[in-house]
Amino acid sequence: MLLPKKVRLGKPVAVAHEKIFDFLLRVNEERNINATLRVAGGWVRDSLLGLHSQDIDIAIESATTRHVSGELFAREVASHQEALGMTARTVSVIRVNPELSKHIETATVCVYDTPIEFCALRHDEYTRSDSRIPVVRPATTVEDALRRDYTVNALFYNLHTKEVEDYTTGLEDLDRRILRCPLDPKETLTDDPLRLLRGVRFVGQLGELGFVLDESIFRCVDKELLKKVTLKVSRERVGKELVKMLSGPFAEKCIETLHELNLLREVILVELYLKSSKKGCITAEVERTEHLAYNGEAGSTGLECLLSLNRTLAPLFSRSGSKVQLSPDSPDKLIAMIFISCLGFYRGVSQSQIEDRLYALCVNGLKLPVSSYNTVRRMIECYNTLKREGLNVCEISDGEVTTAAKLAIFKGLNDLNDKKTIPSAFNIVFAAFILVEHRCDLLAGGDVEGSGCVVDRLLLALEQVPGLLDAFSRPLPLRGNELAKLVPLEPPQIGPALLALRQYLMLHPQASKDNMIHWLRQGGSS
Repeated sequence: MLLPKKVRLGKPVAVAHEKIFDFLLRVNEERNINATLRVAGGWVRDSLLGLHSQDIDIAIESATTRHVSGELFAREVASHQEALGMTARTVSVIRVNPELSKHIETATVCVYDTPIEFCALRHDEYTRSDSRIPVVRPATTVEDALRRDYTVNALFYNLHTKEVEDYTTGLEDLDRRILRCPLDPKETLTDDPLRLLRGVRFVGQLGELGFVLDESIFRCVDKELLKKVTLKVSRERVGKELVKMLSGPFAEKCIETLHELNLLREVILVELYLKSSKKGCITAEVERTEHLAYNGEAGSTGLECLLSLNRTLAPLFSRSGSKVQLSPDSPDKLIAMIFISCLGFYRGVSQSQIEDRLYALCVNGLKLPVSSYNTVRRMIECYNTLKREGLNVCEISDGEVTTAAKLAIFKGLNDLNDKKTIPSAFNIVFAAFILVEHRCDLLAGGDVEGSGCVVDRLLLALEQVPGLLDAFSRPLPLRGNELAKLVPLEPPQIGPALLALRQYLMLHPQASKDNMIHWLRQGGSS
């Protein structure tokens, strides 16, 4: 039997977690379960890295005379809590359900208000080439470690000995900041290709510490493996992993790694058209797929735009003081990253085409929420409006913005005029527009500093123009019902008239209600 390397944690276990572990050991002893309990995976990895983790998964090694499942142990925990007069806790059991990609039975129960997941040690055997669902059987600690995705996630913390146990090269790889598969990467990733996407997510999740995928992983990714990703991993799972990547603090690092692995071209940037109605259910049969990056010159240009914005604009989303800085905990980061990822492929495309194609990518292809699709669609339409109206940076300077520039920006802001649009939408669109349309030299050189200076200077100039950027949030002195009394208008004409009033107020921010009424009665033409 392979003996593990053993080390102590670098610092004491958090008091709250030590309390949980002591309770689990008491349950194990006082209820004569006699199992060996270990924390597995992310908690061990993060603890060794000095990071905080609430993700506590307990791997149960049964005694030879009795198999202890995760559900059995969790119910013993709940029963023991009740016997001690503690708050009654519900045991949540996730049964094996291949249709929902749940191929492992786990049980969760709260201990001192922290959810703890329990699962018996297991060995996975993949018997079908078209499925990532394994046949599962009880296993030894070594077998359980070897079936995991990456060595840094195959570490155990033994609650009895209070030692970290490493049956692979996890400790060494933690020190070297490498994500490596415990077994042959081609076999590991072919068995469950979702692991490849998870690896990219870990690169972003641990980005501050400089983690990278091992070279052996890059070498093994070929057309055959990429086809397995498409075949075995559901679009829902692809979308969930992408959302986690793009919502994190190092989203640009994830995009770069996805590109290096060819996952962007083959898996992410895919429009999926369904045979049912245009916006049909997710189970509808696929009519056709369109790989955006392989669409001739347009595909190459779109991919180049994506990668350039990822290198140059995306870092500004995390930069303190930047006009496009986004809060680390804000959902706006996800929207911003989807926007810069899509923009190059839909730049200059008609609105009707954008609606159909972007829906096929975001909702059908990546299973993103419709609300995210709508916001990104509005942002791309805003960009195309600025482009169509010929907005020029030469028309924007400190304290001076030409009327033509104001009108172009007003029309762009109208595209974003929706309560669900993120507050930072215009700044992000404007920044991308400036860099792609007017400062491609900064994009080509990956000049983050220069890009930040140009974007901040121009946005500051717009902020200094009274009534411009708040043109649609500023209340109008006249309401629709008042307008109808002042000017003979049919109901369908009221909306356009109110929009014209907003434009007038934007150009004349000091205008009074009387000024506006006079302007309306004059025909609203000057």
